This record gives sequence, C-alpha cells and structure tokens, in this order.
Amino acid sequence: MDPARGSMSSEAATSANNLATVPRIRYQTAELLTQEIYRTQRTQGDILYVEDVSPQDFSAIEKFREDHNRKYQFRRFYPERRLLVIAMPTKCHEAMGSTLYNNIHQRIHKMGLENHWNSTRGATYGQEGDGCVGLGEGDSSGHPIQPGVRSWRDWPTLVVEAGCSQSLQHLRDDMGWWFKESNHQVKIVLLIKFHPGPLEEITIEQWRERPIGSSSVQLELTCQQVVNIARNSATANRTLPLSYTVTGGALELRFPDLFLRDPGEGEGDIVIEVERLQWLAAMVGHSMF
Repeated sequence: MDPARGSMSSEAATSANNLATVPRIRYQTAELLTQEIYRTQRTQGDILYVEDVSPQDFSAIEKFREDHNRKYQFRRFYPERRLLVIAMPTKCHEAMGSTLYNNIHQRIHKMGLENHWNSTRGATYGQEGDGCVGLGEGDSSGHPIQPGVRSWRDWPTLVVEAGCSQSLQHLRDDMGWWFKESNHQVKIVLLIKFHPGPLEEITIEQWRERPIGSSSVQLELTCQQVVNIARNSATANRTLPLSYTVTGGALELRFPDLFLRDPGEGEGDIVIEVERLQWLAAMVGHSMF
C-alpha cells in the first residue's frame, strides 16, 4: 500500500505483523522489566515489546511506574494478546513528538483559542478491568473544550505518536487502535518517524477516517498527507533549518476535525509551514548531540 494514496480498514491497521525486528522480552516482574527498559533505551532505541502480560501484571507495572516516578510510556496494552508496548523518551523521540505538537498548539494560540483547547499530552486512554479493550498513551494529544463547561470528551481529537527505532509500519499497525477504541472520537493521528541514515530523514503521516463509498456507517483509515524532510547532504549541518528539504508541502490539519465545529471569524485550518518543518528537523538534529 502506498500510504500517500491508499487506505486500510481499522482492523488491518491494528494487526501485529512483522514484529521480528522489534526488541521483545517475556514479562517476569515489574522490577526486572524496568531494568530491561533502561538497558534497551541505552542500546536499542525507544521501543520495547513485552509479551505474556496479563491485566493483573499490567496493574502491577502501572503501580510500579507511579510509585517510582518512572518516565517510560505505555504506548499500548493489548490484554487479549497479553502484549504491552513500551516507549522510552529518548532525546530524538521527544524532539520529534513535542516539537510537532508544540507547533500545532502555537497555531491554536495565535487564533485566540488557547482557552478552547486542552492539551492532554501523554494521558492514558482506554478502559481498565477484566473486559478492558486495552490502554494507550500517545506522545501528545489534545481536544476542544468550552470554558466554564465540564468537558464531556473521553478521548482526544488529535494524537501525535513518534518513533525512532520503531519502524513506520509498526507505528501504522498501532495507530488504528485510537480510532477503533475511541469509537471514532479521535479524528486525526499524526505519525512522525525518524529514519537513521546519511540524510537522517523524517516522515510525517496524517491519518484520518473516511466513509466507504456512500455509507455513513462504515469507515476506513486513510493517509491524508505525507510529508518528508531530509538533509540536503550527509555533510550538511544537521542543526541548521536550511540544511533540510521538505517534500509534500506544509502540514495542514482541518479545523472541524480538531474542534468538532466549523471555523468562525479569524479561525481556520492549522497549517505548519515548510519553514517550521525545517526547524523541526533542526531540533531533531540538535538532539543527536
């Protein structure tokens, strides 16, 4: 599938294939898991798949993380597969996810809507219990609010997920969970992936759902936009924005998808210009030192 033109069902997007290249361990105890997390972070990157995790095991891991103030993230927990996906906040990972989300939030602020948007960052979403559908934590997320009114939303409208050692295909596999388990309350998922290599490329994919044919009930996931950012040469200064070329144009997010209403006067779609995307790449370049 060409993600720039193609689409896939929510079921297909959540499949767990091609996991052989991802670091994987079998769960024993929360203490040993934490040791393995930091060993993986030092040697293999920002993602770890933990197998044979029951809902009771996950509760113990969650309590251990809270009690010991650990910074790793529960990217996804699939109780039916007894699989926990853990993301570790490496400098590259944080530079990508945080910088992209901050640019979006700045545009919201410039429209005067800072009091109408709640940044939930890496909040935990999902349901716990014996029959839980699983849990997920994005790198950044947010949803609209109405000042003075208690928010009714259980899920964000926007989620950003980053990956360095995790492949783009693995990011896509996990991405569909947000749409399905939120019962389609999530409207946009942005994937941002760093590709190690001489040009240190970055790919941003914007995923949304759309009706299948004339149906208003059946939905399929579609990649709305792909943006690629790459250094002009292997010797170009990675910390300078002008060292990068952006293909795919400015990143554009539809206002109604974010705020669940049509734009008013002075409001409009969120546009992250090419120059800001070059700055994002330079920030990732700074994280390499």
